[in-house]
Amino acid sequence: MGVEIYPLHWLQAEALTLGLGPTTVLVAHWAGLGAVLLLLAVLVLWPRRQLAVRRAVVHALLAGALAYALASLLSSSFPIARPPAATGGLVRALVPMPSSSAFPARLGAFLFGAAAGLRGAGEDWMALGFLYAALAALGQMIAGLYFPSDEIGGLILGVSSAVAVLLAQGLFSGPVEALLHLGGWKASRPPRRGVQ
Repeated sequence: MGVEIYPLHWLQAEALTLGLGPTTVLVAHWAGLGAVLLLLAVLVLWPRRQLAVRRAVVHALLAGALAYALASLLSSSFPIARPPAATGGLVRALVPMPSSSAFPARLGAFLFGAAAGLRGAGEDWMALGFLYAALAALGQMIAGLYFPSDEIGGLILGVSSAVAVLLAQGLFSGPVEALLHLGGWKASRPPRRGVQ
C-alpha cells in the first residue's frame, strides 16, 4: 500500500485541479446502478432475433453478481483500510466512506465481471464494458474509496467470475433461455418454403 499512496495522492490532486471532483463523485455514486440499468435496457429492448447479445447480457449480469458476492465475502476476511484512513489524510475522501474493507473493490469486481461476461456479444461489446469498468475504477480511486491494488483485486475476481459463469453456462441454460423468451420474446423464424 505504501507504494500506492503517492501516485494516488497525485492522481486525486490532478483530477481536482482539472475540476473533475463533481464528475468523480457522480461516477463513484452511480456507476454501478448505471451499468445495471444499461444492461437491463439492452436485455429488454434489444431485437428478439439477436439472442447472442441478449444471452451475453444475462451472462454479464450473472458474472457481475457472482463477482460482487465473492468480493463482499472476501472483504470481510481482509480488513484493509480505505485510502483516507490509511494515508493519514494525504488522500481525501470526496464521498462518504463505507465502513467495510477496501479489498477487493466490490464495484470493480461487478463491473469487470460484467464486462468479461459480455464476451458472447462480441469484442466491441466487451471492450466497451472494460472501458466503462476502468473509468469507474479510476473515478472511485480519485474519490478516495480504493487503492489501485483494491481495483486490481476486483478486476481479477470479476474476470474469474465471468470465466466460471461461461464455463458453467450449461448448468443454467434452461433458466437463461426461459428468461430470454419471457413474455413471448422467442425469436421468430420465417416459415420454410417447400421445394417445388
